[in-house]
Amino acid sequence: MKSVTKPGQPEGPLEVSDIHKDGCTLKWKRPKDDGGEPIDNYVVEKFDPETGIWLPVGKTTGAVPEMKVDGLIPGHEYKFRVKAVNKEGESEPLETIGTITAKDPYSRYI
Repeated sequence: MKSVTKPGQPEGPLEVSDIHKDGCTLKWKRPKDDGGEPIDNYVVEKFDPETGIWLPVGKTTGAVPEMKVDGLIPGHEYKFRVKAVNKEGESEPLETIGTITAKDPYSRYI
């Protein structure tokens, strides 16, 4: 009988694109190892360096390795992380390498 475990860490890099004053888009790759169970969804969290706390952003609908993030505070810096989820639990998180600042791409002022 095959052992079933939580999935492996999503594959990086965790890419941040379409950055604007209150959101962005995150993309990553599926884990190499799903733990023997299908990936149900991905959980996305944001880190605000000012508070030092990881907060939930939401979860994907199904095993889509992409998510639009809304509700960011303009001018704040953020890091993100994503975890794959199957019936056995959550994987280790994949984090963004650096921080992003929530701002419109063409504004010089925050």
